[in-house]
Amino acid sequence: MYNYLSGNHFDKPFLLPANVCPVVPLSFMKAGVGFEFIDIDESHAMSTEKCLTAIEAGKYSGLVFVHAYGKKYDNKEFYRAVKSLDPNLCIIDDCCLCIPELVDSLPENVDLCLYSTGYAKFIELSYGGYASFRGGYEVVDYQYDSISEQKHSVYIRKCLLENVRYMLPADYPWLDASNLQMTDEEYFDIIERKLPKVIAEKEKINKIYRNLLPESIQMGDDFQNWRFMIVIENRQKVLDAIFKAGLFAGTNFPSVSYMFKGVSSPVAEVEAKHIVNLFNDFRFSEAQARKICDVINSVI
Repeated sequence: MYNYLSGNHFDKPFLLPANVCPVVPLSFMKAGVGFEFIDIDESHAMSTEKCLTAIEAGKYSGLVFVHAYGKKYDNKEFYRAVKSLDPNLCIIDDCCLCIPELVDSLPENVDLCLYSTGYAKFIELSYGGYASFRGGYEVVDYQYDSISEQKHSVYIRKCLLENVRYMLPADYPWLDASNLQMTDEEYFDIIERKLPKVIAEKEKINKIYRNLLPESIQMGDDFQNWRFMIVIENRQKVLDAIFKAGLFAGTNFPSVSYMFKGVSSPVAEVEAKHIVNLFNDFRFSEAQARKICDVINSVI
């Protein structure tokens, strides 16, 4: 995404969802491309209504739609509406938490479609990612330093935990976009071989969650691929009980609109206080899944 942004020289800002991973706005900053935030709606993703209203003003180069929590949203009509308002507006389809699709074609009206196999993704290799895109881009050089990257990760966590503004310079050398030490064929072969096994293992764990947890707290089948997503009112009490039992669960990125722009995104801010993601990968056994269901049911 950094190469695409910096190599196409966009002169107007992009619209980003408020609940996006911080790496996305950080990549925009490093590429020298502006951005503004759109709050999410009840779908847990960028409000398409607010997005279309903003685009009508003609002030933007593009948008990034993030398929939240690995759910693959059907955006055909939304993207058609975007292009009808501005045919030149760039649409970036962020599918980094989704099940990887090994196809060369792009979704209709999409200019850049991203998938990831990095840490905590559906296929987790702890490295790599790939994209399909229209046109091309000019590769722009930049500085990278591994020690700075480590310090940057600590700083990002601090900003998120303490809800403070990001203050490092845009050109801070945190981004490593070096080439994989393998051929494209080898990389995609690894993904293709892993996919059936990962899908089967996740389904075993998901079945336990579906059967043992109240349906009222489950976000639904579309949100069970990357992790098993639940929404609970007394989240901190539940998390305390989970960790006390020697288990673990994840929370999701809060709204980053304040962190990067100093603005509030009320829906994303409220949602971030109630969502928990339950592990359904190699880190969690079926026995642990049953135990965590018992813990959750005892305190909700």
